[in-house]
Amino acid sequence: MTEQRFTRLVSFGSALVDIMAFLPALPPRGGDVLATDALESIGAVLNIETASARMGLPTVHAGSIGDGPHSQELLKLFANEGIEFGGHTFAGKDLGFCFTMVEPDGERTFVTHSGAEAHWDSQQLANLKLRATDAVYLAGYDMVYPTSRQVLTDWLLSDPLNGAALFFDPGPLVADLAPQVIEYLRAEAFCITANEREFELMPSLATDRALFVRRLGAGGSEFWECGELRAKAPGTPVTPVDSTGAGDVHTGTLIAMLAAGKTWPEALEIANSAAAYCVQRRGGTQGPTLEQLGL
Repeated sequence: MTEQRFTRLVSFGSALVDIMAFLPALPPRGGDVLATDALESIGAVLNIETASARMGLPTVHAGSIGDGPHSQELLKLFANEGIEFGGHTFAGKDLGFCFTMVEPDGERTFVTHSGAEAHWDSQQLANLKLRATDAVYLAGYDMVYPTSRQVLTDWLLSDPLNGAALFFDPGPLVADLAPQVIEYLRAEAFCITANEREFELMPSLATDRALFVRRLGAGGSEFWECGELRAKAPGTPVTPVDSTGAGDVHTGTLIAMLAAGKTWPEALEIANSAAAYCVQRRGGTQGPTLEQLGL
């Protein structure tokens, strides 16, 4: 199996504000339902970055923010978590919102309205030099937002990795990825990590150079190479409260564990445990430390 060490994570994903409502059931179209609870927090790529940083991997946020109150709050969170901000600030903008409805079994439904995080500066991207020892995270959302799609596509296809290991999460909008982006990722990404639905739409193929991780929720996760299942790690049985951010926590933990020299089966098992820890708590930035996992 392919092994690789990383000395830091450089994350190009988007952070936005999660507005979450916990519901007894989704309302019918045109209807209403009383929420049992609600909360607001900053999440999305922050879920990955905090998971990675708490596992001891130096982490850089290379995404965009604004100068509004939510962006200022995000900078404070970066400082508290030891995450370096290496991105671009757009004046007069602030973070977007993800409206999340969580059902009793932890399943969630989203509506996203993008903000500053979906804007990218081509010069800033050109100036950011990646190292051969970097792990790089990129999300499918950012490859399809109208305000970022072309800038990020041009940057990615310019082959900026310099030997860095690219981890890509296609996300729910995988079907909207441009064919040339998918072709590049299959050939040049180090690892593509996807949930069951995303893996069905973008499966591991015999011709791929990229490795694949398939996340199965309570069923654990799998490691694929060249269209073949190479390893599987079982999940940890828990009663979920909120599955928001569980896949992100899995990815951030997986990257940090590979950086620490763990084998794929070992890294998957720890990532599964971290995701199980996350779903027992509300909110997405619930990645544990090694100590909290008893490691």
